[in-house]
Amino acid sequence: MLRIFDNNESISKNKVQKKTIPVQYIDQKRIVDINKLLNRVRMDKKNENKKKIIFYSLTILALGLFSTFITVIK
Repeated sequence: MLRIFDNNESISKNKVQKKTIPVQYIDQKRIVDINKLLNRVRMDKKNENKKKIIFYSLTILALGLFSTFITVIK
């Protein structure tokens, strides 16, 4: 029974050692250019609006063609 306890204790020590994170990675500062971030947000918005316009245009076109097809068949 004592051996099992010793093994569990050594396993728990190994887990604790593996989970530690070096301090150098935590405290590093990153230089961020706010203008680049804002430009990226603007471009993403423009692209999203273009995609919406294209999707709605294609949907209206498809509905128009479908209704024209149905009226021609009748």
